Amino acid sequence: MEGKAHRHPNYVVVGIILIVLTILEVAVIGLPLPQLPFLIGFAVAKGMLILLYFMHLKFDARVYAVLFAYPWPLALLLVGILIWLYFGSWT
Repeated sequence: MEGKAHRHPNYVVVGIILIVLTILEVAVIGLPLPQLPFLIGFAVAKGMLILLYFMHLKFDARVYAVLFAYPWPLALLLVGILIWLYFGSWT
């Protein structure tokens, strides 16, 4: 079985995007607004970039993408429950 040839991504550009997202994460900490939604969004974006480009998931068969994407809703639900338990009131 012969694999399909694909164009290699520009890892420098992806790395620069990851650096910019990291700088934005650090910058959000100083802003007087709810930080958690921004931080979760940046973390998901960085995770997806790493999965798609550095793990070559963008160029592999779709079954691998489904296998990696399947646990995401469960993980987000777990994080949401943990945040609710930590910050929720028990009165």
